[in-house]
Amino acid sequence: MSLERDRTIEYILERRCTSGGFCFYRLDEPNAADTYWALASLDLLGAPLPTDAATAAFLKGFQHTDGGFENGYIGHAVLRGLPLLGQRPERDPTNWVYRCMSQHGESIRPVESASMFDQIYLLADLCAAMGIAIPQKIGEDVMAYIMRHCNPDGGFGNPASTLMETGQALTVLAGLGGHPAASLQESLKFVRMCEDPSFGFLAIPGARPSYLEHIHAGLLACFALGYRPPVLDSCREFIERCHNGNGGYTRSVYGGSSTLEYTYLALAALALIDWIRGHCG
Repeated sequence: MSLERDRTIEYILERRCTSGGFCFYRLDEPNAADTYWALASLDLLGAPLPTDAATAAFLKGFQHTDGGFENGYIGHAVLRGLPLLGQRPERDPTNWVYRCMSQHGESIRPVESASMFDQIYLLADLCAAMGIAIPQKIGEDVMAYIMRHCNPDGGFGNPASTLMETGQALTVLAGLGGHPAASLQESLKFVRMCEDPSFGFLAIPGARPSYLEHIHAGLLACFALGYRPPVLDSCREFIERCHNGNGGYTRSVYGGSSTLEYTYLALAALALIDWIRGHCG
């Protein structure tokens, strides 16, 4: 494990850009997302983080003069990345966070987005990490919006339930204390339907193969529900099979290119497995 850890750290550091930030394809073209995934991965590995001023300055450059950001993805990457460097944003982002949450994070949704809850999940994560108190009215509106997309099978999504949307919805609801107790068991049933002895979790019941983001989503749902699934070993095996020879992680057990995003998802999923084993009966 020590050798694998060292190779992963090396993989991440090789993607540092001379101008500040990180880029997974190793050109001097850093972006906010790769930079956050790299910093968060190093943190999960217990590795020293860069101390150069260029990376912090690069992240700070994304914030607008009103304290906001182009979208929730960039805002999350910057505002979660800066504290890892011991830095704070130049301007208070609270009003921007509230405005985006009131819009349910949907003002700008990239076509490649895999979940309708992507940005609201990231914004809620920001509030928890930064200690931003969510006003009652905004919280109630967000909970109502999410519950409108709770389907008869107990999962979440539109037009049908997916594990990614369910994992994110349950995480936000758990943070806001807003999941009705009567429907918790129904959501648990959906998560269980997505379990798979070979892959760990599937995107939707019966849909094979699975990919790394589905493993992470399933574990996220279990974390929110306080549920210890019987497929933890399968999840860990899947993640280990995604570990590439260059030290990074790929999306699939069938090969592919490593990225900083999938490296972070793999490490975060392993951390979730350890937490679930230690805290859930």
